[in-house]
Amino acid sequence: MLKTGGPISPLAVLARPRRGKSQLAKLARAHKPSPREQTPRKEDYVEIIYELIREKGYAKPVDIANSLHVTPPTVTGMLDRLHGEQLLVHRKYGGIVLTEKGNNMAAGLGQRHALLVDFLKLLGVDEPVAQKDTEGLEHYIGSGTLELLERLVQYANSNPQWWNQFRKQPKP
Repeated sequence: MLKTGGPISPLAVLARPRRGKSQLAKLARAHKPSPREQTPRKEDYVEIIYELIREKGYAKPVDIANSLHVTPPTVTGMLDRLHGEQLLVHRKYGGIVLTEKGNNMAAGLGQRHALLVDFLKLLGVDEPVAQKDTEGLEHYIGSGTLELLERLVQYANSNPQWWNQFRKQPKP
C-alpha cells in the first residue's frame, strides 16, 4: 500500500528506478553493434568454402549454395564481396581458392567452432545439437569469453575427476 492508502499498481512497481544499471540499459549495451571485421554471413561463407576444399579438394558456387541453403545468385554476390576483401580468388566457371588472408580467417573460425563444440559436449550436449548450437553462438561470442571457455575446457579435460565431481552435483 502506498501512503495515499491506494493499492500499488504492478506497473508502478516495475517503473521504480533500480540501483545500478537497469535491465534495459544492460540490454541496450548488449545489442550495441561492436566493431567487427567480418559479418557472421561472411564468416559462414569462408568457413564453408574452407571445409569444401578440405573435404572435396575444390569449392564451387553450387556446393556453397547447397551447403548454406541459399540461391546461386546469392552466392555469386557474396563471392564478389569476399574477392573484393581479398579473402578468395574466384574464376568464372572455375573453382574458388582462399587467399592466405582467407585461409587464416578460416583457421581461426575453425578453432573457435571446435572450441564451442567441445565446450557444449563437455556439458553433456549431444554432437548434432552441439554443432547446431555452435552455429548460433560462434559469431557473437567475444574473444575474452572464448579464452575463458578454452581455459575451462582444458582444465576439465586435464582434471577429469574434478569435472566428474562437478557433473554429479544435483540439478537445481
